[in-house]
Amino acid sequence: MEAWLERARVNPAEEPAFFRRLLDALVHVHVPVSDDSGRPRLVQFRHPDGFDAIPFFTAWEKARFASSSAVKIVQVRGRDLFAGTKGATLVMNPNDGGAVLYPEEVAALLDTGFVARIEKTPHTQFHVRPAQSAPAWLADLVSQCLKDTSFVMAAYLLEASTSPPEELPPGLLIWLVADLAFAERAARLVGTAIQSRGAELDVVVDVAVHDASQPLPEPLADPRILPIFSR
Repeated sequence: MEAWLERARVNPAEEPAFFRRLLDALVHVHVPVSDDSGRPRLVQFRHPDGFDAIPFFTAWEKARFASSSAVKIVQVRGRDLFAGTKGATLVMNPNDGGAVLYPEEVAALLDTGFVARIEKTPHTQFHVRPAQSAPAWLADLVSQCLKDTSFVMAAYLLEASTSPPEELPPGLLIWLVADLAFAERAARLVGTAIQSRGAELDVVVDVAVHDASQPLPEPLADPRILPIFSR
């Protein structure tokens, strides 16, 4: 797995193959040394971004480096780990800045063997207008993937470009209004849903997140722009 992990680090296009192999690979987790609960329990930690997560490791040496006298290291198949921790957030090799896998991504990996590739870009000033040429299924897909969340309050489907609309053919923008503590999870949830239908898209789709505790930005105050999802 370490060789596949290094390939994925060097070439992001290798990430899907790595995660598919992870399902059948043996990984390492921490469990309490003393545990009289009668059921397996995994150690969690508080991620710097403020959420609780279960760490797992692709190599025993990495698990040992992050261990303490209060834990022991056990092996488990990746598929069994993901299936047994549904609803939890996992972090792979946290001491190496490893990947965060949110619950929705774990579910997609188990169900389809697919994990979306998400690329963060610096904040960009968009020129937006109501979407006129979006695929008919896109609004329903986004609405469906958000309906069971508690941290996304609204979603808008827009045409957007970095130049005035009359100068450049627009791409699409999904603009989410969400609890800022869950901004990355919200964006990746939508990205996973969209990329699962990626073969049906011939246009770039960006995802932006607006802090729900702040007033709506000026573009979203346009009365022509209505949410495709609201809570």
